[in-house]
Amino acid sequence: MDTSSRNPSGDHSAILAPPFAEFAIVRVTRNVQTEGYSIPKDTSGTVVAVYDQGAAYAVEIADLPGGPEVVTLRADQVERMH
Repeated sequence: MDTSSRNPSGDHSAILAPPFAEFAIVRVTRNVQTEGYSIPKDTSGTVVAVYDQGAAYAVEIADLPGGPEVVTLRADQVERMH
């Protein structure tokens, strides 16, 4: 069966999984100002949504003033916790 018409460019990146799946534990790689919060480097959180195939993530962070909040962080601002 010829599948070239399904993806004529031969680029298969669209079918790859995002770097972090929902519920992955991540840490912030640098100090970040976002959505009115100052999030210090090394703060950990849980991915609750993946945007644009992993370009950004909604991350729930428990240690923010006022309690847990969900903030949007770019992929270059987080890394997987080991």
